[in-house]
Amino acid sequence: MNLNKLYISTAALAVAAGITYFINNADNSQKEDPRVGTSIISNEDLDKVSTLEMISGNESLTFQYDSTVSAWLLQEKYALPADSQKVTDLVTQLKEAKLERVASRNPKRIADFGFEVDYINLIDDSDKSVLSLDLGRETESGKQLVRFADEEVAFISSESFSVDGDPVSWLEKELLSVERDEIRSANFKLENGDTLAVTRESDEADWTSVDTLPEGKQLDQGAITRALNRLVSIRFTNLADLTDPDYVAAKSHSYTIDYTLADGTTYTVLAGQRPEVRVEKEVETTNDAGETVTEMQEEVETDAGSVFVVLSSSKSDDPINEYMSRTAFTASSTLYTAAPESLDTLLADIPESEPTPEPVQLPAGPAPEPAG
Repeated sequence: MNLNKLYISTAALAVAAGITYFINNADNSQKEDPRVGTSIISNEDLDKVSTLEMISGNESLTFQYDSTVSAWLLQEKYALPADSQKVTDLVTQLKEAKLERVASRNPKRIADFGFEVDYINLIDDSDKSVLSLDLGRETESGKQLVRFADEEVAFISSESFSVDGDPVSWLEKELLSVERDEIRSANFKLENGDTLAVTRESDEADWTSVDTLPEGKQLDQGAITRALNRLVSIRFTNLADLTDPDYVAAKSHSYTIDYTLADGTTYTVLAGQRPEVRVEKEVETTNDAGETVTEMQEEVETDAGSVFVVLSSSKSDDPINEYMSRTAFTASSTLYTAAPESLDTLLADIPESEPTPEPVQLPAGPAPEPAG
């Protein structure tokens, strides 16, 4: 065998393979593109946007701007208002992002860039697409691979975009926010059936009540104020269907407190929770004598449900009234667990009167001498 010829043939094959690989995988990223160095979207086009669509995996989110309430409404979640700051942050990223350079024009390389998972689409009032951006993976330097629609060219963007596919995370969580000092009256209807109505002239005045209180009791000013202060700022944590069994049960195990502000607006807050289910079970234990005995023990069979909150406003045009008819809202557990459980928790003992001190009798002075 001629080893020299074999070596030469092997080397020639290696060179040929290298050339073939280079041709098949050549990256034409050095070709100029007039968009390099420009913004992903112009301010003029951004001003036209009335609908923002995001796709992340199998989740699709559609935000439509409603000028009557000055908010972006998430259509997939009962047209509830989106978190304005979160939407603004995304729009700002799009506005400031620039196409730094072409990453590749090679379809095989682009196929490995992580496209066709996350998308951002901006649409104007005429239902025309202003921007259709396919988001690839982030680079090691914190930038992002992007491409427009189905173009066979990928760019590196100066900004990376966070497309969170959890729709609830995009919603404005604040349901109610009022000034605590504005409350002038309140009505408590506690879960055990106890009731109490209180009023005050100003935020500096004491609470008063015309209700008949138990003997020896008076209003606990601090307890009433604390109970109401917990209700001036209410946020939700998640959503549920209005037919959800936990929501239905929570309304049967709830308290209701309404309060009226200085301007006459009244808000009603109902908060409740389905209680845990406890059952008695036979359990084998060992007594002090070492004998195995059977005794009944109570165990939790089903944990308590989520805390739900229902709000209403005396203002007919308050959006909160409409929101409550669309979906059920869960809230922090303390909204329920920290609430007064009985009338007694809103009252305090009347201090006992201190006995009136007896007048001090001063000793009489010496009798005056008779006049001479």
